[in-house]
Amino acid sequence: MAGNYNEDKQIAAGAANTNKATDTVAFDERKLLGDEAEGSTAQTEQLTDEYEAVKRKLTGKFGLFVGILAALFTAFHFYALGIAAISAIDLRNFHMTIGMILIALIYPASRRHVSRVTIIDILWCICALAVGYYIWSQTTGGQNAFLMRAGVRPTQADVIFGGMAIVLILAMTRRVIGWPLVIVTLLLIAYARLAPHAPGIFFGRSFSWQRIISYSFSTDGIYGIPLGVSSTFVILFVTFGCFLKDSGAGEFYTRFAYSLAGRFRGGPAKVVVISSALFGMISGSSIANVATTGPVTIPLMKKAGFDKTYAAAVESVASTGGQFVPPIMGAAAFLMAEIIGVPISTIMLAAILPSVLYFFAVFIVIDFQAAKRGLLGLPKDQLPVLSQVLKAEGHLIIPLVVLIWVLLAGFTPIRAALLSIGTCIVLSWLRESTRMGPKEMYSALKNGALSCTEVIAACSAAGIIMALVNLTGLGLRLSTVMVTIAGDNLFLALVATAIVVIIMSLGLPTTACYIISAAIMAPVLVELGISPIQAHMFVFFFACLSGITPPVALVVFPACAIAKAKPFTVSLLAFRLGLVGFMMPFMFIYGPQLLWQGELFDIVFATITALIGTFLIGVASERYFGGPIAWPVAIIVFIAGVLIIAPGLKTDIIGVGLAATAMGITYMLRKRAAV
Repeated sequence: MAGNYNEDKQIAAGAANTNKATDTVAFDERKLLGDEAEGSTAQTEQLTDEYEAVKRKLTGKFGLFVGILAALFTAFHFYALGIAAISAIDLRNFHMTIGMILIALIYPASRRHVSRVTIIDILWCICALAVGYYIWSQTTGGQNAFLMRAGVRPTQADVIFGGMAIVLILAMTRRVIGWPLVIVTLLLIAYARLAPHAPGIFFGRSFSWQRIISYSFSTDGIYGIPLGVSSTFVILFVTFGCFLKDSGAGEFYTRFAYSLAGRFRGGPAKVVVISSALFGMISGSSIANVATTGPVTIPLMKKAGFDKTYAAAVESVASTGGQFVPPIMGAAAFLMAEIIGVPISTIMLAAILPSVLYFFAVFIVIDFQAAKRGLLGLPKDQLPVLSQVLKAEGHLIIPLVVLIWVLLAGFTPIRAALLSIGTCIVLSWLRESTRMGPKEMYSALKNGALSCTEVIAACSAAGIIMALVNLTGLGLRLSTVMVTIAGDNLFLALVATAIVVIIMSLGLPTTACYIISAAIMAPVLVELGISPIQAHMFVFFFACLSGITPPVALVVFPACAIAKAKPFTVSLLAFRLGLVGFMMPFMFIYGPQLLWQGELFDIVFATITALIGTFLIGVASERYFGGPIAWPVAIIVFIAGVLIIAPGLKTDIIGVGLAATAMGITYMLRKRAAV
């Protein structure tokens, strides 16, 4: 299982190392944890070791060499994107070449080789350099012969180095992500050769090995859109997140959340919701979110009266939601913008209302649960004061504001990321506790590269998959099957798409799951009449929510490691707590106003009704509203919530009527019980 839940573990490891203390804010989580403080520290170290177990320790001369290589890797991207004019193919080639070398050095082929670099690793590094040099030799000086002949009239050298690149990518992907993505790629390669033997609608032509390898080894495959996004937007935005975390922003967001919600009933659990949403703004990684906030918030939730299963479920659900909180939403959001052909600011704007509704739903459910259990907040005298937190570290919000402002002003994401990183460095010097010196900047550059290794592997393999889907016409065949099954029924097509995405995500990280699902399933939804952004956001949301979907629920495992709870039990509870999240994609399919599409009045009205409906679903989920409510009443309330969320004035009126009826029944039952 460790091989499967490698989703963004590099970011998690980097986040675990950013524990700057702030002398100006009188707040220490250890005071709240009491005797559990040492246990929390031990759990943090254990969790970090669990992520590090599949990687080599970066210590000594080896660690220094890898760290310098990683930092130079990131710095070169700054130079290439901010100063020099380097062609797209050369940048993508450099990105994959050095990325594969880093993977070969950091990730062992098996646990037996975790303590040393083997001859095989060195050979893989040589293969990566050979492939990189070949591409550079074919494209340097403005040559475009390689690009023109790729997939059409390949030379023998193209086939040799292309085959070497495919084997290298599959081997490195297996090390970083595990077997599922490799198996999907191998199955598609086999289909490209054996399609004449496939049954029914999947019958197709057979392609030669030369055509398969050459087409995959081109800008339509390995060096295509996924690797292009990874080599530009992803590396810059992930590094921006690392700069923010190394300046102390992660701890600032936690203290900010405690100062806002810590004193209210169920305070620690509400802190999880707020801190995970804030941390998601700079990370876009659910597992990094758990690893950063969980070691403190989970013990505090248990200390406040929540059982370990509920504490782990709350952390999992809140951290999962961090993936779709703008502005940094992970690699999949940038891929979505590139595939659809819209600015990344459009994707970020579309994600605002769904993410607000998601966290509002989780917040409401937690509040009702705390009320049912009679749980109080944390002692006020042990919590940070909001004004002191903002005075000491409020300047750490400015880089995010700059990022959003520059994007909305119409500048490119590359310029926005570079300006935000520069702003972060300059503003960190306003306080001694957040000041970034050479050591911190080196750490951020290094962690930025290490955090992208999984994305590089996933995007390289996804390039092969996209090439083969286009070459064989498999995407069109699957679309035909889906349309035939669903007919003109959009709802059936949506349910089928959700099931397919969830199944695909069982062993895949969010980025890989989104790329494959978007290439195959999104065109089906577009063909049925919805806009591309709705279709791709639908796929994206379910790819993210796979982290809390039983039976695998990858995000649940690190939370359970901290809480010492059973993963399957936690995943079932997390699924219930995140129920609105699973309804959300259907909500914005039928109500595109929730993706910020349409007139302002319609958007505001849709938001208000969605908030009311979400509140009612929370009431039904916890069967509580000022006191326990009966099952039949909860069912009525749930139906009322769904009807109010659904677009249309008629459904709103019916939903309000049902909700009023349910509340009236509840009032009558309580009055009778009192008598």
